[in-house]
Amino acid sequence: MSGLRVLMVDDSPADRLAVRRALERDEESRWVLDTATSAEEALPRIIAAPPDVVLVDYHLPGMTGLGLLRELQSRIPGAVPAVVMLTGSGNERVAVDAMKAGAQDYLVKESYSAGRLRRSLLAAVDTVRMTRELESRRERAERAERAAVEALAVRDELFAMATHDLKGPLQIMALNAQLLRRQLPQGTLTTAQESRLEHIVRAAHRMSELIDHFLEVTRSEMQPLRRERLDLRALVDSKVHAMEASARHRFVLHAEGGDFTGDWDAQALERVLENLLGNAVKYSAPGTTVTVMLAVEPASPVDQVRLEVSDEGVGIPAGDLPLVFERFHRGSNVSPDVSGSGVGLASARRLVELHGGTIHVESQEGRGSTFIVRLPRGLPELESRGSVSGAPPVSPTP
Repeated sequence: MSGLRVLMVDDSPADRLAVRRALERDEESRWVLDTATSAEEALPRIIAAPPDVVLVDYHLPGMTGLGLLRELQSRIPGAVPAVVMLTGSGNERVAVDAMKAGAQDYLVKESYSAGRLRRSLLAAVDTVRMTRELESRRERAERAERAAVEALAVRDELFAMATHDLKGPLQIMALNAQLLRRQLPQGTLTTAQESRLEHIVRAAHRMSELIDHFLEVTRSEMQPLRRERLDLRALVDSKVHAMEASARHRFVLHAEGGDFTGDWDAQALERVLENLLGNAVKYSAPGTTVTVMLAVEPASPVDQVRLEVSDEGVGIPAGDLPLVFERFHRGSNVSPDVSGSGVGLASARRLVELHGGTIHVESQEGRGSTFIVRLPRGLPELESRGSVSGAPPVSPTP
């Protein structure tokens, strides 16, 4: 197993030896220590093969440790490794400047212990990893939103084609069947012929409804998000109360935590909720329970809210689980009498991912399903490339 790679930049042999001994005595983590005696020596090595963390002394011959950090920010923005600055006793101003320049922590040489050193290096690496994960999630969400905007022109063309080329012939079929039935003398048609004409009319109307549904889903997916401050608890309460008024099911809402606000698109999340709650009702028997749970997850890589919708319905066969969020896919155990187009969950996944979130399902056939949505509260700007916005740095040793 490869260890965490540390590059120590310090011109003091005694300090380099002390750090090496502190890392070698670590029984929980494995460290790979490399050293450099100047910022000028360290700079090209870091650019060519960035270590996991740089432990750098501020007072160096030539370029200072702070100068090295600023040079790295200039040359490899977005790829600067974690940095912990070593300072002299009482030099708080240097420490503050180092943190502002992007260092994750600083240590006072005369007072840190071996344990404090190891904890500082590990925390610095974890902070940079979380920062990059947050940046990656924001970039993916921004790319998805840009793609949605660019697809608006294609959407308009699709809508025009679908309305004219698909619905037009269906309307002609339905109208001609109805006209034929009215024009033929009473008693001319047999019962079987009358039934077949009725089937043609119903099938044409059903196909027209499906086209309308597909267009609505496509239209909603391609709209860019309009983020605003939203209380998800209030939205869930509203949708659950609306479902209680029309469904013959029992609804139970649990909440773990007090703050369920975030920067989300209200209409998009309303469509997600309508789909999940609607499916819970559609695929479970009247009188059963639909459980909705909200929970805050501040300890995850990004502060996020979890939403779960559980039912006691037919469940999803194991073979269908990998395909449940694919367009036009319906479970193999779904009765033909249960209406549906197989696009609702695909649309829900799209809207959740536009928010930078995730959705997955846990289900057992015959025992019900639980859909789990995780939504980051937002995509905040980073205060600096070395720290997560709003996340306090590792506190220095007095």
